[in-house]
Amino acid sequence: MRQRQLGQTGLRVSVIGFGGVPVNRVDYARAERTLHAAFDAGINIVDTAQSYGDSEEKIGRALQSWESSDEIILATKSQKRDASGMAEAIDESLAALRTDFIHLYQIHDLREGELEQVEGPGGALNALCAAQEDGKIGHIGLSGHRPRVLMPAMHRASLPLAVVQIPLNIVDYPLFRENVPAALEQDLGILVMKPLCGGILKTMPEALRFVLSHPVSSALVGMDCTKEVRENASIGCEPVDFSKSDREELQRQADELGSSFCRRCEYCMPCPAGLQIPDILRFERYFSSYFTEEWAQEQYRQLDYSVDDCIDCGRCEELCPYGLPVRQYLDTAHRHLTE
Repeated sequence: MRQRQLGQTGLRVSVIGFGGVPVNRVDYARAERTLHAAFDAGINIVDTAQSYGDSEEKIGRALQSWESSDEIILATKSQKRDASGMAEAIDESLAALRTDFIHLYQIHDLREGELEQVEGPGGALNALCAAQEDGKIGHIGLSGHRPRVLMPAMHRASLPLAVVQIPLNIVDYPLFRENVPAALEQDLGILVMKPLCGGILKTMPEALRFVLSHPVSSALVGMDCTKEVRENASIGCEPVDFSKSDREELQRQADELGSSFCRRCEYCMPCPAGLQIPDILRFERYFSSYFTEEWAQEQYRQLDYSVDDCIDCGRCEELCPYGLPVRQYLDTAHRHLTE
């Protein structure tokens, strides 16, 4: 597995990293097998978050049973914006991951108007700096889905960032391409989330090579089985060879997708009404775009819930990092999948 420098942290990370969202969907045994397969393949950075269900716990258990766990670079994050909440989150992450040191702790999904709160009196930055001084964390990072929010944060001298985590794929590239040189100007390491656009892009090798053709440190790919590990890790063992025809094929897919669609990032989960929102919207996309209407309808019928169970709380729209009208999309999906 090839490695690259993670900014000025002094860490070298595998070009394919382990994204920790999907392991919250599988049991502990499968999560452990998947993570061990990733470590065997040379993947040495694992990214998770407090909001990813029991992902931290499963990663912690897998690390405890891995003989070279001290070689694995841990990155996690919290959406807490105040000092007391962030301090508590860091200690909870340490306990869940079964470690006394986390290499990278990030401010998770920074949004409009939150930067001042984070770095102001009683803000989360105070707790992060204190944890760094106490030797609990190594570096401070920032993740976000909004370019206009990330840009000023990266240039904020008072924010001691070492790493920035951004979405980068052929679909979102027009939004985030300016963030890459901006991060490099500040000597920040760049971790890439959603390199496969939430699993929507159908040509995985080309999608990953597209990301790695940029000066980023690692592409974090969500994986929940050993087969996915083998497929994704193999790309990190090859030279980056992203051709004109690869670009044209990815661009064709991007043009078909547009921008107003679910990336299956699962930030909207869990739903208070028990809906698996990304699954419903995935079935709708198959119905509308892939000429598999009967299959999609059958999948929806087999669920033990439906959009009729929605309580219209709006939580999914509050949490969606892309500002999508999720309830409207669910209504459309229900109509298509039951007609």
